[in-house]
Amino acid sequence: MEENPLLSLPRPIIEALFKSAEEEAKRARLRIQTLNKRINLLKPLLKFEKLERKTINKIVAVADGSMSPASSRRIGSDFAVYTAGYMVFDGKSLIDEKYYAGSLSWYEDRASMRTLLRLLMAYAERKAAFEAYEKFSPEFIILDGPFFYFRAHCRLIKDIKLGMDEFETGADLIKKVCDLTLKLMETGRAVCIIRRSIIRAIDGWLIYKTGEHACIGTRDKHILTILMPEGTIWSYSSLLGNEYHPSVWAAFYRYYRKLRQAGSSKEELESRKQTLLSQVLADFRRKYHLDLNLDINRIPETQRYYIRYTTSAPPFEVEVTSEVDVKKFAELFTNFFNSATGLPFPIDMIDSSVSLPRGSTTAFTEEVEARLLRDKNIKDKAVISDYFVYLNPQKREII
Repeated sequence: MEENPLLSLPRPIIEALFKSAEEEAKRARLRIQTLNKRINLLKPLLKFEKLERKTINKIVAVADGSMSPASSRRIGSDFAVYTAGYMVFDGKSLIDEKYYAGSLSWYEDRASMRTLLRLLMAYAERKAAFEAYEKFSPEFIILDGPFFYFRAHCRLIKDIKLGMDEFETGADLIKKVCDLTLKLMETGRAVCIIRRSIIRAIDGWLIYKTGEHACIGTRDKHILTILMPEGTIWSYSSLLGNEYHPSVWAAFYRYYRKLRQAGSSKEELESRKQTLLSQVLADFRRKYHLDLNLDINRIPETQRYYIRYTTSAPPFEVEVTSEVDVKKFAELFTNFFNSATGLPFPIDMIDSSVSLPRGSTTAFTEEVEARLLRDKNIKDKAVISDYFVYLNPQKREII
């Protein structure tokens, strides 16, 4: 058993943290009890559909990627790496796999670097997925994360000059990622698995329909982890209807909470809720256009579901286009899922293959430096060492 790392701190800090842990436990107990009461009131409104246990006998492709959790920060530049790949299964047998990798060095702000890195990873993921689709014509193509998970902050990097072979500017990169994403959506076979879902669409819908008093006060995934039986599927539309996408209700919740925290009263917001929803919709469309230069009315319609195979793990969220038979997809993996994560085995297997181990970014950056130091065309090696000195010289980063 590993030693508690807190015990290595000075004794006064240890005692203060242990005291804080006791207080946090008391607060957590009260919150859990309150949440359970509220969640159980919602239970009669949720309709779960039973899945039939089946043996997977179709060809299925899965694509995923990984990127540096943080850049290796040196005085001259920041460095980061990314990976991607696909696996193809015939039933439970792996019949093909392929991988990509790349890097990014950047000397401007960290926010634009993270956006660019995420887009480069997304491009490699989408490229891998489409390659698998063209080569094997699988029944389903599993993707990691929502279709447009890469959208955030894209508008801020459109005019950045990249000078890469495939992408001259940030706008070129965005367009290619979007084009591949839309092609995958148009196949009618793409299924996005959202492992780290944090949205609160249910609370947004409850506030709009009933009022703030009906708000559960937690994420949708938490609600469904408590209420959803194993071997079932649940559709957001069965509760929220089809008028607005769950992401719109989640955005409504965020906007409502922001105004409440800024001092607006419940009564004031209740009287303005239709106006608030209209503003959320307008903002939703505006950001899609600004970030991706896409007309949201031309994007294939999508739906969100939750699937649960076992009560030993939380359910997971999926996003699909309207052409996808998501129940058929879910039933393919009733006998081919990881009981530890609750996810279909293919998504866990590709994730394990492409995930960057700790220290990868540091090792890559040191390899770049070593190659420059061996370069006979650079006479003054001191300028190389200066370029690669850690921005924070107190400790060596292992990322």
